Amino acid sequence: MSEAVGRKMFKHSGTALLFRGVLAVLFGLLVAALPVATVFALIFVFAIFAITDGLTNIAHYFYDPSRHSRWTMVGGFISIAAGIVALAWPGMTAAALGVLIGLWALVLGLSEIVLAFAARNSVNGWPVWLLTGVVTALFGLLVLVNPGLGFLGMVGMLAAFAVVAGLLLIVCGFKMRRGSTSPLVYAH
Repeated sequence: MSEAVGRKMFKHSGTALLFRGVLAVLFGLLVAALPVATVFALIFVFAIFAITDGLTNIAHYFYDPSRHSRWTMVGGFISIAAGIVALAWPGMTAAALGVLIGLWALVLGLSEIVLAFAARNSVNGWPVWLLTGVVTALFGLLVLVNPGLGFLGMVGMLAAFAVVAGLLLIVCGFKMRRGSTSPLVYAH
């Protein structure tokens, strides 16, 4: 996307929310249609990321003498080991990834709740934003307190969450476009 097209597309913060909402809905529908492929894709992508991150940390240790730390190298080896474990034992990795997604959703939801309350005087659609945060945090809690769901069940919940959160973002985006005259009221 060219810079001019990007600036025009996101000239208004409501447009950015609409875009995020549509992407979330599409992501949710794709996950729902391909749950097993989603599990293995997530594990594979995580493994490649962890190994690459580890190699980068180790390279940083050796190639930046002014800033290197043994902890950088230790972190690199831990990341590489995590990537190898993900590839060798995808089932164990799937369970751990479920916890990671639960923590991510909980922290993201709580931050959206705080931001919604902070923006209640300046953003017209803040209650929908607040609801998005509550739904996100509850999803995170549900995943964290119910590890017996299994990863495929969690993937189904991820799909449902993405669609619901996406629809809420779309509604919020429309409300912001209708109710605000100043661009970039929301920068999340």
